[in-house]
Amino acid sequence: MAPPSATETVLETKTAISPILEEVQSRKLPTIDEVRKAIPPQCFEKNALISIYFLIQDYVIIAGLYWILPTVEAYAGWAGLLVWYWFTGMFMSSLFIIGHDCGHTTFSEYEWLNDICGHIAHAPILAPYWPWQKSHRQHHQYTSHVDKDKGHPWVTEEIHFSRDFISRHFSRIPISGFFRWNPVYTMFGLPDGSHFYPFSRLFTNNKERVQCVISGLACLFCAGVALHLCDYSFYNFVKYYYVPVLFQGFWMVMITYLQHQDEEIEVYEEGTWNYVRGQTQTIDRVYGFGMDSALHHITDGHVAHHFFFTKIPHYHLLEATEAIKKVLAPYQGAYKIKSNYDHLFEFCRLNLKLSYLLGRGTGVLKYKCSKSYDGKKTE
Repeated sequence: MAPPSATETVLETKTAISPILEEVQSRKLPTIDEVRKAIPPQCFEKNALISIYFLIQDYVIIAGLYWILPTVEAYAGWAGLLVWYWFTGMFMSSLFIIGHDCGHTTFSEYEWLNDICGHIAHAPILAPYWPWQKSHRQHHQYTSHVDKDKGHPWVTEEIHFSRDFISRHFSRIPISGFFRWNPVYTMFGLPDGSHFYPFSRLFTNNKERVQCVISGLACLFCAGVALHLCDYSFYNFVKYYYVPVLFQGFWMVMITYLQHQDEEIEVYEEGTWNYVRGQTQTIDRVYGFGMDSALHHITDGHVAHHFFFTKIPHYHLLEATEAIKKVLAPYQGAYKIKSNYDHLFEFCRLNLKLSYLLGRGTGVLKYKCSKSYDGKKTE
């Protein structure tokens, strides 16, 4: 199928999208100061000791999972190992989220402590801390901006049809979730640039390149320690270290995707986008079964995190969320929350359904399956 030209795309969607743009521009939203004032002051307090406690807690849990591994394999075989992979990947994601606090400076008031603990949390799961910190910050600064939102690329109709068949449909394959974080995003650098190669397009000065090398070497050191603990058996290294890291990557891809994707999500172009409008396109997802707590509420407290990503530590997110719910309540649709006990199914379903955005050049982009597209829901 030949890709449509930009002119054809705009002509085909202008009738449908223009009313959407009018509706978006007519919506009232609070200012960022109004949202901030609604949040209790204690939510902005950072406590290094509490943060270190959670860092240690996650390491203890992961150590416990490795301690029970021989028993799991002995009594449950490969089926038990798959379950172990799933939960180990989840708790490795919990560890990642502690490093995530470090990167946002919500771990503590001390930059040096944030950087040290950030590397301690991220390097063992092969996430280069400083390069990730840079790319992730741009995602928060420009959430739901079609061109400037980093780490979460938005696929327009033109981009979709300019790709080859494999590139267009790779994300629709559920197993691709194991590779979209590591190695596709962090190592190969799609789309923001490699987080391991100091001369990739992600870095613009020598300080950033040096930081890339340091963070990369920290990951290499941890991988070397893992190889040593596996008695230099490549098979055991992959089975007991790299595969759990891939499961952690799957969890991160799934969590991030569900935070920002839905049939009714809106993405904005320059001139339509603003900070508050972009953040209201973030979705709180309740996973249930204790998983939200285990994942440090990055799932069900993500809206609050997005509004104040350098201000609120993870252990204050729920309290801040309740305040934000109240301030956004008068503004229809401004706060989004969904119960997703079926998070794995929902992740797979949306990856199959949401292929590309329509409306380039009109100010607001939406998926064709949106109920507001052309006044009806189309598949």
